Amino acid sequence: MIKGVLVALGIMVVLALIPVVHFVGIPFGPFIGGYFGISSSGDSSLPNAPRALIFGSLLGMFMLLFWGLIAVIATLLFDVSNLLVWGVVAVLTFYTASMGALGAMYSLLKSSE
Repeated sequence: MIKGVLVALGIMVVLALIPVVHFVGIPFGPFIGGYFGISSSGDSSLPNAPRALIFGSLLGMFMLLFWGLIAVIATLLFDVSNLLVWGVVAVLTFYTASMGALGAMYSLLKSSE
């Protein structure tokens, strides 16, 4: 499962770095990463829904670590509101986890047809 999450993170980074694509790639990156990442996670004995939720949760935890590190640096270097910074971290983490789980679920449902 970790391999699939790392594939999803790689897809999200690539979509964010391409100059014109990043306008669409950044908002839809977690969904696209979840769609392609879950296929790299290998076969599992779990049903589709729990597998997609675990995948989305792991993706969200990786992004929580990333955004949390950015938030700590921003809090230490700049005079910003802690509530605002950590609120943004919470929203971005939840968005990434939910969109990654949706992309993974869609991929699993398409493959089971």
